[in-house]
Amino acid sequence: MPEPTELTLPELRAALAHAYDVEAPIGRGGMGLVYLARERRLDRRVAVKVLPPELAVDDGSRQRFLREARTVAALTHPNIVPIYTVDEISNFVFFAMAYVSGETLAQRVATRGPLDAHGAARLLCDIGEALGYAHARGVIHRDVKPDNILIDGDTGRALLTDFGIAHTSPVPVAAARLGRPAAPRGHVVGTAAFMSPEQARGDAVDARSDLYSLGVVAFYALSGRLPFRATTETAFLALHIAEPAPPLARVAPLVPPRLAQIVDRCLAKEPWERFPDAAALVKAVVDTVEPLPVPLAVRAFLVRSTHLEGPALIYTFMTGAILLPMAVAAWLSATPPAVRGIATAALGAGFIVPGAVAVARVRRLRAAGHDRGDLVAALVARQARRREELTFVYGPRPVGIERAIAWLARVALLGTAAAAAAIAGVIAVPPDAVPLLPGVAVAAAATSLLASIVARARTEQRTDPRGERRLRFWRGAMGRWLFRFAGVGVEHAPPIVNILHSSETPA
Repeated sequence: MPEPTELTLPELRAALAHAYDVEAPIGRGGMGLVYLARERRLDRRVAVKVLPPELAVDDGSRQRFLREARTVAALTHPNIVPIYTVDEISNFVFFAMAYVSGETLAQRVATRGPLDAHGAARLLCDIGEALGYAHARGVIHRDVKPDNILIDGDTGRALLTDFGIAHTSPVPVAAARLGRPAAPRGHVVGTAAFMSPEQARGDAVDARSDLYSLGVVAFYALSGRLPFRATTETAFLALHIAEPAPPLARVAPLVPPRLAQIVDRCLAKEPWERFPDAAALVKAVVDTVEPLPVPLAVRAFLVRSTHLEGPALIYTFMTGAILLPMAVAAWLSATPPAVRGIATAALGAGFIVPGAVAVARVRRLRAAGHDRGDLVAALVARQARRREELTFVYGPRPVGIERAIAWLARVALLGTAAAAAAIAGVIAVPPDAVPLLPGVAVAAAATSLLASIVARARTEQRTDPRGERRLRFWRGAMGRWLFRFAGVGVEHAPPIVNILHSSETPA
């Protein structure tokens, strides 16, 4: 199929001139070229999808194209791009649909990186509701992928488009629950990187095949990469059929655990292991977006951690700057063994006391009935809120002054290196400039250091590195080991529920 070119645009403009002002090509769908146009009668912008003339003469291609138009025209849903009209003029077969001012999900991730948890959850709900609506009417999309998901630039709403290879059947989604396939066996159709295992095998598929594809889309939206990497369509199909998808939490560790588990369930190899229908998927996502109240013991643990940060910093400084040099000096000098023992014991206490305090606090948390997962979930939610707040206050990326400061630090560092090289005789300079070199080196080094400190302070304001480090600690091996060690011999009590945050009314 040729790409949209200016060669066919004049003919298209002439053919549709009575109803549309065709402006420019904006993309392509599964079977047609898409142009931006203005509908004359209603004075509104529309997207016109045209079957290329070389395909319009083929009766099979013509019927498939018209079938897509009839399929979408029968679907009226806020998250499905609607079709306004279908027509045939001269050699052109086309339909006009709503124009969505925005970008595809593929463009969004390519230009701005992965979505945050809330953005991905909204995407899953929007497309999940669109699929649930279509499935209930016997329509299986079979080509759910980022290029077929449009994000409205004004509202942020996600819309599903391109039903070019959708299968229409009188069997609704309820039949899938009973094991009756909605789409018959046949040759493999779709986009290999997003196919379910059963679709890749050419087996009969039902609504749960679309949920697998939506899981691949969500994996990509949250991590910026596909669950499988391959260079050919055949390799993609083989991986989807035989290889388990990597857990999303391993690829994108900052994704909230409950949302990552939802995506992992969508990517299960067996259809019965996935969500039974799109409504169940949407409900699970909504429950994740509206997080459960943080238990009292976990909130107290986090508050206590915040209060201890100042004393911990002072304690660490005293241990590293006072106790450690004292112990080293005692062992290197001719001091009595008793003094060495006291210095070593003090240094040991400097490292043991913080560990003992941490173990005691974790034991108290575990005794209240909570494990590491509860703490990590609370930290993930807190950091997600914190990132949103910082993005609102400071913007999503560095502003001009911040980039200028960063460049100043680099240039000053380069100047320091050049001055040092000139002092060492590596770079030739005029004799009159030699006495000035030490001052230039010191000034450049001071400028670089000051600019680096300012740039780092601004970055820390934007990114909250302290909170991120705390999350990485409790999520990592050290946090896992600490919970395991502190849990030895602890009797777990039922979790303490804060009655003010509970939805239940006490008797």
